[in-house]
Amino acid sequence: MPQTPPPESLPQLCLLILADIHYVHHAKSASPIPARRSELGRELVRRACERARQLMKLDAVLMMGDLVDDGTAAGAREDLTELWEELRRPGLPVVVVRGNHDADLDAAPEARGQVACRVEIGGYQFVIFTDPYDPQDRSTRSDAALRAVREAAVAQPDRPIIALQHNPIHPPIESDYPFMPTNRDAIMAAYREAGVLLSISGHYHGGQSLSHEGGVGYVTAPALCEHPFCFLLVRLQGREVHIEEHHLALSSDRATPSLYVDHHCHTQFAYCRDDITATEAIRRAEEFGVAKLYLTEHAGQLYLNEQDYWGAAFLSDPDCYARERAAGRGRMDDYRRMVEPLRSDRVGLGLEVECDGAGRLTLLPQDADGWDVLVGAVHVVPELLAAHPDPGQVKREFMQFTETLLRRKVDILAHPFRLFRRAKLPVPAELFAPVADLLAEHGVAAEINFHINRESLEFIAMCLQRGVRITFGSDAHGLWEVGALWPHVELLEAACVRVAGGSATQGAGCPPEAGGDPARPQRR
Repeated sequence: MPQTPPPESLPQLCLLILADIHYVHHAKSASPIPARRSELGRELVRRACERARQLMKLDAVLMMGDLVDDGTAAGAREDLTELWEELRRPGLPVVVVRGNHDADLDAAPEARGQVACRVEIGGYQFVIFTDPYDPQDRSTRSDAALRAVREAAVAQPDRPIIALQHNPIHPPIESDYPFMPTNRDAIMAAYREAGVLLSISGHYHGGQSLSHEGGVGYVTAPALCEHPFCFLLVRLQGREVHIEEHHLALSSDRATPSLYVDHHCHTQFAYCRDDITATEAIRRAEEFGVAKLYLTEHAGQLYLNEQDYWGAAFLSDPDCYARERAAGRGRMDDYRRMVEPLRSDRVGLGLEVECDGAGRLTLLPQDADGWDVLVGAVHVVPELLAAHPDPGQVKREFMQFTETLLRRKVDILAHPFRLFRRAKLPVPAELFAPVADLLAEHGVAAEINFHINRESLEFIAMCLQRGVRITFGSDAHGLWEVGALWPHVELLEAACVRVAGGSATQGAGCPPEAGGDPARPQRR
């Protein structure tokens, strides 16, 4: 068996493994299996890539086949192009294996026209196999491909081998459907002889956890297209292999939904929206396990046109939105008519409000009733409009605006310190305690929010110590963000551990309503 270097002589390599997207968008076909959320394929890739990058500094993305559901259908090539764009969005090397559903599409460009090819990433060599299929979906690896893995071992004995193929190799799967290659024994023998470190597959949607046979590790990635939308993270260090499975849904079992509530989600009325709509956001919330979703649109954007809103006209001209409302140019009534029929026990309605230059909320009295929640935010202060803002003045105005919002009885303070990050100013840790004190004094919840933002563990822990309620806000402007609350959960758990004095019990000390619904009375 070829000798490979000890773990410490090779750099760590971190991989995101995706499998079985079965994407259908442009293709003139439909998946015959309802459990496959084929229409979500591109969005699922975006969600998985974003989630993986929160968990690990990635070096490459591996896609284990079946990018599309029917590679022979008209429009499938366009679907493949969209997926390639999404896979490449993180700017990382992408390695793709062709699956049986990909047919003859150029799903794996590196392996085009080859039974096997080699790609080197970070001191590891990846051997990509393109196994042929017969009309019954049986795959058989050719003799030439079997030789390829041995040749890779001889050519670069100091580079550990990762074998990539669509079909699972080990352990055996008992099924009438031919999940495994017809000559898997010969494949395993070739892998043993070549000293393959790890064999990665897809195809079997349930996945198979890491197992070892003959010194070779085998893992099958679960399908991304089926609930709970799983992916793998692989960390290699020499011949050491660590694998984690993660799922995008907040609950792995549909019958046991999560208790988490998303209090901050935008709609098609937002000027800063991506592809989001209210009805589709509600569907996504249910799909990914959100117990309740609050639609909370920017009130200022419902009164003002884009130019005036982004120019913060409400600071220099506090009466501007009242004049727009009186002139019949606002969209507040249209928004209310759109969302009112959507209210249910799983959908709440609200607004995201700011402070104007006169110290009032950007919400007129005639529009204040009938909302379930008001989310207050400091997006801008007057000093930030100066050519060269003074950081000290920014901090003073931030505290003034924050206290005004809390005195005006908003229910939640959104992304409390994001203003500084977006202005590329240091986040003032010395203000954490004063803001937490104000939240406790006024009975306002603090929001954990990761939309163009990073929340501070120290600040959330201070809020918990003072009995401040914590809510989650995806602040979704695109559908891929709705219900993407795993970072919120993890930060809250870490804060609870800190408050509990470093207890090893995850989530120790968390108040039961943290991350849930404050269940406040409706504003009527």
